[in-house]
Amino acid sequence: MYQSVSTYPGITSMIVPVYIAESSPSAIRGRLVTLNQLFICIGILLSSIIAGLFSVYRETGWRYMLGLGALPALVQFVAFIFLPESPRWLLVKGRPDEARAVLERISRQDEVDASFSSIVESLKTDAERSSKSNVVTQICTTPYVRKALSIGCGLCIFAQFSGINTIIYYSGTIMKMAGFPVRHAIWLVCVPNAVVFVATFFGLWTVERFGRKPSLCFSIAGVILSLIVVAVGFQLSITDSPAVNTTVLEIYDNGTQITRCHLQYDMCESCIEDSGCGFCYDDLAHASCLPARDDLASSMGRCNSSDESSRYTWSHGYCPNQYTWIPVLGMTLFVLAFAPGLGPMPWTVNAEIYPLWARGICMSVATACLWVSNLVVSMTFLTLTEKITPYGTFYMFAGISTLGLLFVFLLLPETKEKTLEEVQKLFMTNDEKRQIQDSKTTAESDTKM
Repeated sequence: MYQSVSTYPGITSMIVPVYIAESSPSAIRGRLVTLNQLFICIGILLSSIIAGLFSVYRETGWRYMLGLGALPALVQFVAFIFLPESPRWLLVKGRPDEARAVLERISRQDEVDASFSSIVESLKTDAERSSKSNVVTQICTTPYVRKALSIGCGLCIFAQFSGINTIIYYSGTIMKMAGFPVRHAIWLVCVPNAVVFVATFFGLWTVERFGRKPSLCFSIAGVILSLIVVAVGFQLSITDSPAVNTTVLEIYDNGTQITRCHLQYDMCESCIEDSGCGFCYDDLAHASCLPARDDLASSMGRCNSSDESSRYTWSHGYCPNQYTWIPVLGMTLFVLAFAPGLGPMPWTVNAEIYPLWARGICMSVATACLWVSNLVVSMTFLTLTEKITPYGTFYMFAGISTLGLLFVFLLLPETKEKTLEEVQKLFMTNDEKRQIQDSKTTAESDTKM
């Protein structure tokens, strides 16, 4: 079941941006690919709200959440039936009349002929190239495609190693680490997800107005600053860790003193680092460290009750402190910076920069880089927070994002308002451009003869 569920986003994340790029006028192509990201954000926001609503059903809530995921997939399946194929794909399959009809639907009438001719010329060049050897070999031996693929994969990798999916997947855990009770943390997850949704509207406006490269540079700069804010918040939380008052008498039901946890640790931070212990208090001057039963109560002592009317507060996995708002602020700033640029731009750029003959494979490779990076970050995040502390982990993400900013600034060309055929030339040397022009001239001469 897991494989079938995970296959769906993997395939759609590759195909949808390519389809949009191939079917869109160049003037609004970036905006439409960003619109795809907006609807992904809507889905994430709705899923976090649904998760909060079903969290009251501790045993069966996950089943309802998983089942509801079939509804949007069903709507999308029905909608796909009515979508036309992209004009480039139709021309590849030898259906020029259908390709022209699609162009007439999606382009201005005065642009149809020019767009049709440009695609036909591009396909002729692609056909000549692909006939010489298999596509993978051609990709590896064609410098401008190899360069484009390196940039496309780099964008996907840096987007993931900014830590975005730690915010999406582990936002509840991060909120808990920051010092929020579990019952509040699951709802506070909606805050960054709602900000992502709103900020993506800003991306719709900036992508065609300012271009891909400026949007990415400003976005990554904002991500770096916000990651530093999150890290500083966690660092301050640790320095503000309350003490365990070992003079407080914690007793078993038989009247003997509890020594496990309570007499082992003198600070909340060291107490909660032991997964078998938690922090119990009514006021911080009379706090104790007790053996944990679960996230709701201790197994013994004053917090041995999950009744919310109890005057004692149980903190398992987090410490109460006055800096809990700083990581929340940092996470909100993070998604505010990420959503307009680093979120949609890797998809937008990857959908634009490859020639048609290599687009499918190159897009597959870039998508694979993204999901492998996603897997690495999500699988190592909790381990990293234990080994190098939460603040060390976010400082690390900030450092990687700084490298990403340099990567974009130095290597990425601007593709704003260029046709897909013009975008390819941005990665070519002058010699490669001359060779393509010479081959076109030769083909035209042969046609006249």
